[in-house]
This record gives sequence, structure tokens and C-alpha cells, in this order.
Amino acid sequence: MEQAAERKTTQLWLGIAISALSLAGLFLFIKPAEIAAALRNARLSLVGVSFLGILAFVILRAFRWRFMLNNDISWRQTFHIQNIGYMLTMLLPFRAGDLARAVLIGNVPPITLARGISTMVVERLLDMLFIVTMLPFTLAEADRLPDWMQAGARGSGIAAIAAILILIAAANQRPSALKISAAILNRLPLDTDRWLKRADDLLAGLNSLTRLKDGVVLIGYSIIIWLPILFSYRTVMQAVNIQPTWAMTGFVVAAAALSIAAPSSPGQIGVFHAGVTAALVFLGQDKSAAASFAVIYHALNLLSMVVLGAIGLTRTGATLGQVIAAAKQIGRRQT
Repeated sequence: MEQAAERKTTQLWLGIAISALSLAGLFLFIKPAEIAAALRNARLSLVGVSFLGILAFVILRAFRWRFMLNNDISWRQTFHIQNIGYMLTMLLPFRAGDLARAVLIGNVPPITLARGISTMVVERLLDMLFIVTMLPFTLAEADRLPDWMQAGARGSGIAAIAAILILIAAANQRPSALKISAAILNRLPLDTDRWLKRADDLLAGLNSLTRLKDGVVLIGYSIIIWLPILFSYRTVMQAVNIQPTWAMTGFVVAAAALSIAAPSSPGQIGVFHAGVTAALVFLGQDKSAAASFAVIYHALNLLSMVVLGAIGLTRTGATLGQVIAAAKQIGRRQT
């Protein structure tokens, strides 16, 4: 238990350090006064329109999550619980919002904690596969990218498609997939039973892929839910006087998703700003406009998640303290 606590403390400080270094690097490259000047020229009306994209994004994600739970609970419950989790992820370290979502959804019959966790693991996997698959199609705007990097990005897209096909095959042949997993794990210095249980939970969350119709719906959801985010990013870029193409927007969305996968402080502060600013500057955009986009979009997203999460707390009757305490308890069990 003490080792787990020490490991989490180390992770927390590592994340804070990476966020601080990201912000320091950004401000060394772009003077804060330049960012402030660009912010003063931003068109706030377009920023407000961008919120509609974020709202559509979370609405569609709730539909997908409910579908992954076999529609066993109402969309309203799924929506509010999801938003509480997103709020906590933005405010607390260690992606505490994921555990909070699992605890809350696991308390709604007939959903169980394990079932909630497995669907969230699959949800994150599908999102990352979509981002990696989309990335090669955005390279038309990244002609400065060296040939070897373009080839690597295209290769990652092919690998992502292959991974989706493997997951579909594994979900349809679950006993065989678990036998293969056990054989591999037995050769590694890992807790076989623990990791085999995680593999089983992952495949359970992919149950929708065992039926052709449901699999098509799930993959369709996983594509459609990102369209409002593309719209939201593009609108905020226009608000700071960047004129993006859709390919450029997709490249920046992919850069943002990959950058926030790195350890950071709560809310992805620093890593998000550095990642999207670097992507836009790489595409030839003005550095102050690029940084102002990062500041505005991050603030809009943070505010949106906090407001929607607070509404979720009032609708579910839960308190912030209760949710955090329950999430911590589950977290201690898993370490």
C-alpha cells in the first residue's frame, strides 16, 4: 500500500513538472504579451458557437456509452454520470473522473462496477484508434513533415485499422483469445491472473462487436462523435483569425489528443497548450494566434466540463465529497 502511495505521489509530481516545463517552453517561445494581444482581438461570438460543438460531443458520447451498456439504463443517467467524471478528470489528478464514473454507473442496476470500467477502457481505446486512423488523412496540410514521419503516420493508421480488426476477432472468439493471452502472460514477469482478468473485462466491453449490426453502430458512433469537436476546434480557430481547412483542423485535434496522453497536472494544463500551439505553428500559423487558440479552447472546454459536471451532481443527487471518497476507495483496491 505504501509503495502504491509513493508511486502515485511520484506520478503527480512528474505530471506537474511536465505541465510546468510545457508552459515554460511555450512562454519562452511566445511572449505572454503577444498572447494577450491576440486574445483581445478574438471574436467571442464564435467562441460561444464553439460551445455547441462541445455540448454535441458529450451528448453523442453518452449515447455511445449507453449503447455499450446495452441500453440498460436511461440516457439521462448516463449523460449526467459521464459529465461528473469528465469534470473530476479536469479538476483532479490520476484521471480520478474515470473511477468516479465507474462507481456511479456501477450503482445503477443492472450495471456493475466491472462492467462500467470495461466499457470505459474500450471507449478510450476506440477514441485513440480513431485519432490514429484519422491522422494520415490530415497530412495534406503537413507538407513540411519529413518523408519518414509521413510514412510513420500512415503506417500508424494502417496499424490502427489492423488493431480494430484484431479486437473484433478477439471479441468474437473470446475463449480462444483468453487462452492466447494466458499463454503470453505466463511468459512475462507479471501477475497473470490480474492481467487476464483485465483482458477478460476488455473483451466483455467489446461485446457489441460480436454482432455485426451492433458493431457497425458502435464504430459509427466512434466516428460521428468526433465531428462536433472538429467543428468546435475550427470555430475557435476562426475566432482568433486563423482560417483553417478541415484537414488542418483534424491535424490539430490529433495533436491535442496525443499530447494530453502524456503525464500532466489535472486538466492537461501545459501539455495541451504546447501540443496544439506547436501543431499550428508547424502548419505555418502565427504563433501568437496559435497560442491564443490553445488558451481559449482549453478554458472553454474546462468551463464546459465543470458546468456540465456540476449540473450532473445536482441531477443525480450525489455530492462531490461522496463521489471522490468512493473513487479513492476503488482506486486503493486496484493498486
